[in-house]
Amino acid sequence: MTQPSQLGVFHGEQLVGHVYDTAPLSFAYSTYWLQRPEPMAVAAIPLASDRQNHEAVQAFFENLLPEGELRTYIAEQNKASTLFSLLKLAGDTASGFVILPAGQTPQAPSYEATTWVTLCATLKEKSAAAIDIKGKGARISLAGAQDKASIAIFADGIPMLPKGTSPSTHILKPDISRLAKVWESAANETLIMRTAALCGLPTADVFYQPDTHACIVKRFDRIALADSSLGRLIQYDMCQLSATQSEKKYEKEGGPGVAECAMLIRKYSSQPAVDLRNFVNWIFFNLYVGNNDSHAKNLSIYRLPDKRVILTPFYDLMCTRIYPGSSQEFAFAVGGEVMPGSITRQHIEEMARQLGMRPAFVFKIAKDLADKLPVAIDQAIDVLKPDMTPNGKIFIKRLQKFVLSIMKKNVTRISEQEKKIS
Repeated sequence: MTQPSQLGVFHGEQLVGHVYDTAPLSFAYSTYWLQRPEPMAVAAIPLASDRQNHEAVQAFFENLLPEGELRTYIAEQNKASTLFSLLKLAGDTASGFVILPAGQTPQAPSYEATTWVTLCATLKEKSAAAIDIKGKGARISLAGAQDKASIAIFADGIPMLPKGTSPSTHILKPDISRLAKVWESAANETLIMRTAALCGLPTADVFYQPDTHACIVKRFDRIALADSSLGRLIQYDMCQLSATQSEKKYEKEGGPGVAECAMLIRKYSSQPAVDLRNFVNWIFFNLYVGNNDSHAKNLSIYRLPDKRVILTPFYDLMCTRIYPGSSQEFAFAVGGEVMPGSITRQHIEEMARQLGMRPAFVFKIAKDLADKLPVAIDQAIDVLKPDMTPNGKIFIKRLQKFVLSIMKKNVTRISEQEKKIS
């Protein structure tokens, strides 16, 4: 009987296991990985010597790939019709692993220098922007909605193109051009990300690049090693940890909700109390800034060099509600309610119970954040404004006003409920 084709999965130079071209996809850990002094499971895939093809395998590997229309576009361009064939194209993924054809081993990284202007032209020529996404209630985070490019930026500041599976240091996210009535998305994301950081949330570092009209996000799952090369930190999102495929990343579609995410944080985190507080802060921040696409794939944990496992810095934060036609439902149900404008004090009290927290503690987090946000967004605008076009400057001021209005309505609604109770 012919053996199925296989791909090697590596962490650094260490062979973790093999992925097999079967239906469904299957995976087996290597003997070396299982015999390590401290063997680590890959996401929710149990440590076992047998070949496995259950839902945890599908979820881990499928979540490494682009989603939606962008995945379809890549599949058509490369005549790749299966999950296995797409994994051959995975390259530098959002994890600590490299996937290579059987028999190959990781090679020394190499990079090609480029310029921001050249990158801008390349993105226009090679993006999947020709595929329009239409329809009322579209999700901004629909993976087909935003093209991304992996780049590397070292001490000299020159953008570099990683060759093969060489690790990138940054992700370039240009303005979304594939959703009707969405504009200045890169400025939107840069502003909201910086606002989150200034509010005290652990957040990925970002800057706005005017030549490419892009939000440049520094990868937190990469680390400088002693020999000056880049190392990869092992990272899993909540869909991978809950054995959920990306098509079900929203709670209403079967993805992890608030309670399940909290359970996963308690299960995996080395500092669950800190990470749960940050998680609650993240929920309120998304409510306050109008980010309705705060789904389970936008929450991850990673393993630090000192072996601690914690929530990663937050990423993919933007105000989606400012765009007409985008989904008006929050990605998570808050105490059973998904419409942000209908969330009351009672819903937050119910969410606190689901999280196993005292409601007073949760309300204090909400209040502290509301106190910080107006100053934070003002400071973020001051930094962003010099890089913006005249239209961009108009947009970010409008965005600031919109966000503060949303936040005020949330705070007022909770306060009114408190007055009624008292």
